[in-house]
Amino acid sequence: MKLTAMKKLLITYFVILLLGIASYTTGVVYYANIAGFIGAVGLMLVFFKDRPDFEAESAEALAEKKMRRLWYITFGTGILFSLIFGSLWNHQMGGMI
Repeated sequence: MKLTAMKKLLITYFVILLLGIASYTTGVVYYANIAGFIGAVGLMLVFFKDRPDFEAESAEALAEKKMRRLWYITFGTGILFSLIFGSLWNHQMGGMI
């Protein structure tokens, strides 16, 4: 079974969303930290990925830009969940109350 780029994106977003919701409902901050880790690693992979040389306004270039933007949003959501529900703003991290 070959996964298309959109299916990979949706699966990744679903996993990050599931980890964020699990962290919120259970209070276990490590789920959100895992979502943040996925987001941080994913952002690095997408940002530093070599981009093929397309013509400026070709259909492939526009589709590539759109997919890259969707990946940024997906991985940014993971980092946001990590900041909100994870250990950065948690009372257990650094003695914060």
